Amino acid sequence: MKKITVFAAALLISVSAMAGNNYKLPFVSFGIKAGYTTNQQKIDYKTLLNAESIKRNASGFNAGIVARVDFPLLPIYVQGELLYDWGKYKDVPLSGFTTNVTTNNFSVPVLVGVGIGSSNFVKIRANLGPVFNLVSTAKFSNTDNVANLENMFRKQTVTWTAGIGIDLFKIMVDVRYNGVFSKKDIAKIGDLMSVNTRPTSWTFTIGYLF
Repeated sequence: MKKITVFAAALLISVSAMAGNNYKLPFVSFGIKAGYTTNQQKIDYKTLLNAESIKRNASGFNAGIVARVDFPLLPIYVQGELLYDWGKYKDVPLSGFTTNVTTNNFSVPVLVGVGIGSSNFVKIRANLGPVFNLVSTAKFSNTDNVANLENMFRKQTVTWTAGIGIDLFKIMVDVRYNGVFSKKDIAKIGDLMSVNTRPTSWTFTIGYLF
């Protein structure tokens, strides 16, 4: 956790430096953002007699930096982000007992969007694009011998996101749905259970463009 904090601080210093030189890049804006994340985790249990699925919701937060390129004379923009996402699932049942699962993830969304309005006043936006999940970790509480299970969350994957937003002067507000492309993100735990290491989620963020 200490390394993650240091890394995040270094990113904020970097984006501040880029923002200070923003006058050299007339069509590029840099910013910071943070918000709330809600993940929906689906766990499938299978036995010889039946199959059961349960869902657990995780509440967490996200924060990161933003770089946006606006195309002149066109209502199109490209936006890249580097985000840190933290979440916690409570009381997840595993083989007769429950555990809490804490997840950490660094990701890079690359979005193509369309905006209507003025960047200097009010602009309504819609965007979508892939998300490259770079570094992920998961920690299971009150549980021993789960190294293999935790390692399942560390693989690099590509997911997708889509959402809408609004710019009010330099303040940006966004709502997004984050999904997965296929079941390749499903990891089996023995013969009785499987868990999606990249669950779907909603994110609500507010940010500032320098």
